[in-house]
Amino acid sequence: MTLLTKIRNRSGLLVTIIAIALLIFILESALESRKGLSASDRSKIAVINGKDVSIEEFQSKLEQAETNQKAQSQKATIDENTRDNLRAQVWNQVLLEYVVKPRYEKIGLGISEDELFDMVQGKDPHPQIKQAFTDAKTNEFNPANVINFLKNMDKDETGDTKNRWIVFEQAIKEERISQKYTAMVKKGLYITKAEAKRNYIGTTRTANIQYIVKKYSDIPDSTITVNDDDLKKYYNENKNKYKQKETVRVIDYVEFNVIPSGDDRKILGENLDKLKSEFALAEVDSDFVNQNSDSRFTEKYIGSNSGFMFFDSLTRSPLGTVVGPYPEGNSFKIAKLSGSKMLPDSVKARHILISIENGDSKKAKERADSLKNAIKSGKKFEDLAKVFSKDPGSGAKGGDLGWFKEGMMVKPFNDACFEGKKGDLQIVESQFGVHLIEVMDKGKESRRILISTIERTSTPSSATYQFYYGKASEFAGKNNNKALFEKTSKEQGLNKRTAEYLRETDRNFNGIENARDIVRWAYGAKKEEVSPVFQIGDKYLVAMLTKIKEKGTLPLEEVKEQVEIEAKKQKKADKFIAEFEVNMKSASTIDQVAQKMNLQIETASNQSFINGMFGSYGREASIVGSAFGSKAKILSKPSKGDNAVFVYMVTDFTEAQASTDNYKSNASNLGNAVKQRVDYEIFEALKDKAEIEDRRATFF
Repeated sequence: MTLLTKIRNRSGLLVTIIAIALLIFILESALESRKGLSASDRSKIAVINGKDVSIEEFQSKLEQAETNQKAQSQKATIDENTRDNLRAQVWNQVLLEYVVKPRYEKIGLGISEDELFDMVQGKDPHPQIKQAFTDAKTNEFNPANVINFLKNMDKDETGDTKNRWIVFEQAIKEERISQKYTAMVKKGLYITKAEAKRNYIGTTRTANIQYIVKKYSDIPDSTITVNDDDLKKYYNENKNKYKQKETVRVIDYVEFNVIPSGDDRKILGENLDKLKSEFALAEVDSDFVNQNSDSRFTEKYIGSNSGFMFFDSLTRSPLGTVVGPYPEGNSFKIAKLSGSKMLPDSVKARHILISIENGDSKKAKERADSLKNAIKSGKKFEDLAKVFSKDPGSGAKGGDLGWFKEGMMVKPFNDACFEGKKGDLQIVESQFGVHLIEVMDKGKESRRILISTIERTSTPSSATYQFYYGKASEFAGKNNNKALFEKTSKEQGLNKRTAEYLRETDRNFNGIENARDIVRWAYGAKKEEVSPVFQIGDKYLVAMLTKIKEKGTLPLEEVKEQVEIEAKKQKKADKFIAEFEVNMKSASTIDQVAQKMNLQIETASNQSFINGMFGSYGREASIVGSAFGSKAKILSKPSKGDNAVFVYMVTDFTEAQASTDNYKSNASNLGNAVKQRVDYEIFEALKDKAEIEDRRATFF
């Protein structure tokens, strides 16, 4: 049954791994679903390259994925976040089947029986086969275990074992076919000598460039006027900037956070006050805390520097004294004095760390005990630490850890040092292994107390929820258009936020989880429509749909703000270019132009063509490109950049040292870089070429 469990887990895990590995590039929301589906279309979750994908097929795959997940996690149920992830994985499987697999079939890719045999029980078994049939004790793979499993899997009368093996086997076949496909593409890639040479020169040829600039930021946008003709002109000349691969929505929203009222906090304090007498009589404080507190009991002795407000009074009180309730943040607490002892403020210690191998802590403790006996017999601690300690930092120093304060080490180690006596040799176990510890010295002792704390977080009552719902409802009802929404948000001091790029299949945005209802509303609303009230956890949200961005080239009205910014930038550029041209008529050097225009000459030293960053002005690829296309000592014409208008002159070029060996090295580096992108770019291209109508949002 152990092997069966492994195969169950491996089959589900492998399918998931392969789906993710092959299609990690695919965005979880592909293309947008269509509205107004006919009755016959309501059973389709997608149409891919003209082929219908039924909701029944999708659900079947999802149920299988959920079964695998339960077997893997050994849990009987699946939470909603996990289910969302599984839906995304199944969608990737669907895309794999309908978009990618047909390409394999078209070129005749497959796996022979001999190849499959070799992957399962031959000389070169698949890594997942090795992992599933590796003996946990010996950590060795035995092919006989595979053969034995295959011979006996029919003994499972339910057929479950065989079915899972078939799924597992199919998964590794598909993975191998995919590897063949990408390998074919990689083998077909070739970096020519010309490409390698161009890249080498672009990287190593440098220029020293002098330049003067007029920055767009020198003129406030508010002083530049653009009309509709200006906007249309810029938009029509730059439509390629406003292409969008997928449909999205943009919303503004305000939040009404539900916080406990004064009455809620008062009631909580009264409830804790009633619990106070029971706490005082409790025999086992840790159990009482764990049964009645929102936070678990932690055993920690605290000193006067802890900041605990009742420290001084409790050090003079008898054990069992209870104080509170007292507020702290959004909680109320009652605290009980459960213990008191004298402890040093710091200790100096050294240790020898013994690793626990294969979970055998007994063997590690025996090794530590033998070292302890050796030290008692006269061996030097520091010499043994240098040889046997697995802590490289302290081991090299004879195990010396120096001085440290309480809480700096893990608890077992900390307690042994602070509660042990000077000169003690103690053996303790922690998550790092087994420690042989010697307390070398101890600091000044002071009173420490153990406080058991019951904490209750204040939560809003139903009346408080109703109050905030009323506020949100009033806001939504009275501010049902853009002007009122924005005006009232500002007047009431509400934090209006924006959620960009909401895709139809999204379930979360801006850190707000389980927001599926808001996304559904956004895809059914009209532009500038205000939503009803949505409850998301401990808050109410009211949203307004501000933009509808459909796939393709966005219309001017949807990108008007961006176009206006760029059109104003263009007007600034035209103005600066005209200024430069007037002053350059009677000037032949960059110094003369700079002097006439009262501009500072700046320098970009060792500028390379590949690096599009220019001076302190960020990315200016067009300026860098034109500079490297110019001749040295020649003053350029005024050139429009992304951040300013530039006039430049290349003072000198440092030519690349031509070498066939360098070209070969560049060719190799370029080839490796290209091959690393193959897995992503092949399937991205296939996805982009495919006709995908994604209707998941209709069902989930």
